[in-house]
Amino acid sequence: MVQGNWTCCECNADIKELPFNPRSTNDLKCNACMSKGRPQRETFEGDWSCSKCQSPITLLPFKPEDVANLTCKNCYLKEKTASRMVEGNWTCMDCGNAITSLPFNPRDPESVSCRDCYQK
Repeated sequence: MVQGNWTCCECNADIKELPFNPRSTNDLKCNACMSKGRPQRETFEGDWSCSKCQSPITLLPFKPEDVANLTCKNCYLKEKTASRMVEGNWTCMDCGNAITSLPFNPRDPESVSCRDCYQK
């Protein structure tokens, strides 16, 4: 996120943070004004259950054609995150702790940091 001091071009509200660095400030909009211009998503109500954890699912952003593999949001996010992880055997270059999974395949395995060291 980029911190700044901008003004919404529609409602003149202050904008203090954006997910990008704007090239121009002429047409910046706050979240509320951006949301007004978006079409509302259709949602579907039902009585389904997650195929992984069997928790109830009552609202979906799509109409399911096949409910056999339907997953709840938590299971979907866990699966999505797990599929992005690369398993391996690395050592943190800062603290020496073992690293067994990363969200990327490192180009230089010798310059890998663990989560704690990377956040510092």
